[in-house]
Amino acid sequence: MWRMTLKQRRRHSELMVQFEKLKKDPYLEPPGDYEVGADPEEDKKYETAISAMNALLEEIHQLEETAREGT
Repeated sequence: MWRMTLKQRRRHSELMVQFEKLKKDPYLEPPGDYEVGADPEEDKKYETAISAMNALLEEIHQLEETAREGT
């Protein structure tokens, strides 16, 4: 891994723990027969889970890029 500061390593570890938990979320991937719009409540749960994963991955990526650049 790149040269991360102690603070960056700690944050990266925290993010990876969150990532592992979020991967197990059943709302991260809709079943094959799921129809978007059929149940707005379920749609919201899927959208929330996917948005949370995207935000988490973006933060991990940004942290790794910062470490790679050495800033």
